[in-house]
Amino acid sequence: MCNRSSEPVHSWRIHSTELISGLSGKHSPRLEKLAEMLNENAKVLDIGCGSGRNTLFLKKMDFHVVALDIASTPLLSLPAECLKVMATADSALPFRENSFDAIVDSYTFTFIENHKLYVSELSRILKPKGLLLVEFDKEPHIVPHSELKDILYEVFTKIFKVIEIHEIYHAWGCIFDETKKDVPALSAILQPM
Repeated sequence: MCNRSSEPVHSWRIHSTELISGLSGKHSPRLEKLAEMLNENAKVLDIGCGSGRNTLFLKKMDFHVVALDIASTPLLSLPAECLKVMATADSALPFRENSFDAIVDSYTFTFIENHKLYVSELSRILKPKGLLLVEFDKEPHIVPHSELKDILYEVFTKIFKVIEIHEIYHAWGCIFDETKKDVPALSAILQPM
């Protein structure tokens, strides 16, 4: 399980170090579906990229990838051809309107405090026909799928339409390990309305 402190940056530095030393090579299985839905050479933001597991997969698929994380350690470990941005996702995002064809949020939303601002920012930087892949659980990480769906509909569907939803699970302390059914999570592909 990840050690967490009350200070977010310190907490994420610890968390990113744990991620890099863990199963960093396993990308989210839903990325393959997202990749099929995107045009060749799409510009994709991996928000809260952590160890770069999704960034590296997207880069192998020849997308133009921007990796964003609050901690510098994971960004430094990514290949030079990936554009890297060190910033928090819990405030205004440092991108122009309509910048991305797709955004991948793999468990960043779980730790966002201001959901309304975050979702508004995602909508702002995503192109009108763009796609958002969001995967999340909710602390204390034992929230059932039905409540996660309620959160998804309450927070996202004011400005996004749902394309598809999947009920998923992951192991305690390891979001990459979906073979264990320890923690209920949700994955959804959304599009701006």
